Amino acid sequence: MNAIHVHIADVSEILRSGLEQLLRRSVYTGDITLNPGAHSLISSYEKQPDAVCIISSGLSDMSLKDTIHQLSEINPAVKMVVISGSVSITHINTAMNLGVQGYITRNASAEELEEVIVNVWNNEQAFSRNVSDAIVGHYANTHKPENLAGKDTPITNREQEILEYIVEGLTSSEIAQQLYISPRTVETHRANLMQKLNIKNTAGLVRFALSSKENM
Repeated sequence: MNAIHVHIADVSEILRSGLEQLLRRSVYTGDITLNPGAHSLISSYEKQPDAVCIISSGLSDMSLKDTIHQLSEINPAVKMVVISGSVSITHINTAMNLGVQGYITRNASAEELEEVIVNVWNNEQAFSRNVSDAIVGHYANTHKPENLAGKDTPITNREQEILEYIVEGLTSSEIAQQLYISPRTVETHRANLMQKLNIKNTAGLVRFALSSKENM
């Protein structure tokens, strides 16, 4: 795998420098550009769009929505990770709906940061552990029996288990080990989930888990 170019955008110089130092330890990252705001990020991305952008949720010179829109105009396949101090389901859901592939919090470990960057580079969705926990917790809460009373839900208990592991970022082989079933069986459950929910990919499954009970 080629070294990953990373653009970091955050108003805090301390955070920018801290992220840079952590990423320079990784064997997967190459050049790193530091940007104090959205306009600087967009300028850097125009020069090097074959990269992953780490975008602070609190940039002061442009909204996250407008920042993503302008990056997408440069490259419709832009790869983005939002870094935030919040694990609010509303904030996570907003970012995902804007096309963000990764979401981490400021207290994520160096290992989590590297893993999210690599996964997003490989066109996969990825989250730091506490973000995954928040999504799974939200899903479990909205799927309590009392919340599903009177609703026509086609999802089996096993499919719910597998969906939660998917949100946590586990592969089919890892899920199979957790549930003591074969990877082929996991893939069958995954395919059934996608068919029942009319969802085409893993990103859609994550968005389903994030959706409110009113939309289920």
